[in-house]
Amino acid sequence: MHQYDQLSRYELIKEIEALKRKNSLLLVTQSVALRESEARYRRMIETANEGIMVTDPKGAISFVNTKMALMLGYHPHEMVGRYIFDLMDEEWARLCQEKISHRRKVGKEQFEFCLQSKEGYQVWCHVAISPIYGDDEVFQGSFAMVTDITGRKKAEDALKTSEERYRAMVESLPGLSYICSADYRIEFINERFKRHIGRDATGELCYQALHELSEICPWCVNQRVAAGETVSWEVQSPKDGHWYHVTNSPIYNRDGTVSKHAIINDITAIKEMETELGARKSMLEQAELQGSFGSWQWEAASGSFTLSGQAAALLGSSSAVLAGDDFLALIQEGDRGQVETAIHEPVAPGKKLELLFRLVRPEAAEIPLRMQGEALLDPEQKPVGLCGILFRAG
Repeated sequence: MHQYDQLSRYELIKEIEALKRKNSLLLVTQSVALRESEARYRRMIETANEGIMVTDPKGAISFVNTKMALMLGYHPHEMVGRYIFDLMDEEWARLCQEKISHRRKVGKEQFEFCLQSKEGYQVWCHVAISPIYGDDEVFQGSFAMVTDITGRKKAEDALKTSEERYRAMVESLPGLSYICSADYRIEFINERFKRHIGRDATGELCYQALHELSEICPWCVNQRVAAGETVSWEVQSPKDGHWYHVTNSPIYNRDGTVSKHAIINDITAIKEMETELGARKSMLEQAELQGSFGSWQWEAASGSFTLSGQAAALLGSSSAVLAGDDFLALIQEGDRGQVETAIHEPVAPGKKLELLFRLVRPEAAEIPLRMQGEALLDPEQKPVGLCGILFRAG
C-alpha cells in the first residue's frame, strides 16, 4: 500500500501544495543560475581580446562581440544578419564559400584571412574556427575567434620589400659578392658569383668553394672583420690565377654574431696594364739615359705635368711635377698659345700630337724643342690625359 493511500484529503492537498512550492523554488533557483551563467559567459565574450563571430550554415552572421565589430569599424547590430561574404572582396569571398562548404568535413581549422573594413581598407586576420552541431548532430553553423594581424602583415611586407631591395642592390653590383659566417660557411652568394663558380655554394666552406683550398686562405681577414674592421686588399686567386680587389666589411646579426660581406672585382686587366706600363717605363728610362730626350705626362683632372729626369733637364726645371701654368711659363710667349690650346683640346685615341716650341732661357738664344704625344687612356679606354716624349728639335 502506498503512503498516500492512508492520507486524508486535507493532508493530501497540503502535501501537494508543499511539492508545488518546492518545485517553484527549484525553478527559480535554476533560472537565476542560468541567467548568472549567461551573464558570466557574455562578459567573457565581450571582454575577450579576440573578435568572436557566429554564423549559420549559409554564412549569415548571427552574433559578433564588440571586439569583432570594432575591428572592422562597425557596431555589432550593423553586422548581425549580414553575410560574411559582404565583409571581403570577390576573391576572398570565393575562398570563404569553399571553406564553408568543407566545414563539416574539415572540422576545426586555423588560417589567415583578409576581411574588409566598413571604410574599405584591408584587415588581415588569424581565424580559429570550429563547426557547431545541434543535439541531432546536424551542422548549424560556425564559431570563429578572430585576431587582427594587420600590423604583423605590414611588418612582414615591409621586411620582404627591404630584403628584395637589398637583394636587388647586391645583385646589381658589377663584381662578385658573398656573405660568410665566422666559421667560414657561405650564407649568401650573388648570382654573378654562382655563374663564376658554376653552382650555388650556399652552406659550403668559403675557402673550398671559392678557391678550392683544403684549409683557410693564408690571406683570410675574418678575425679582423669580426672585430669591426673593414679590410680591402688585392689578391691573386690560386684557382684561376686572376687578380682581384677585395673589400670585406662586417655585418652585425641580431643574435650577436658577425658575418663577413665580401665584394670582389676582377682587376687582372689593370694588373697586366700596370705590368706593361712598368716595363715600358723601364725601357724608356734606359733609352733616356742613352739619348737626348725625356718623357712627360699631363693629367686632365689636375692639369699638372709629370716629367722624367731628362725631360725636366731639357726644360731647365728643377721640379719633376709642374702645374699647367708653370709649364707654360717655361715656353716663349709667341709659342705658348699653341701649346696651351693643343693640350686642352681632346685628342682622339690613336691620334698623335706634335708641337714645336721655344724655351724662355735668358742665358741662351733659342732652344727649340719638339713635343710628341698621344692620348692617355684609363682601363675603360676613356681619355684621361696625354703622354709622350720631349727632345731637342735642332
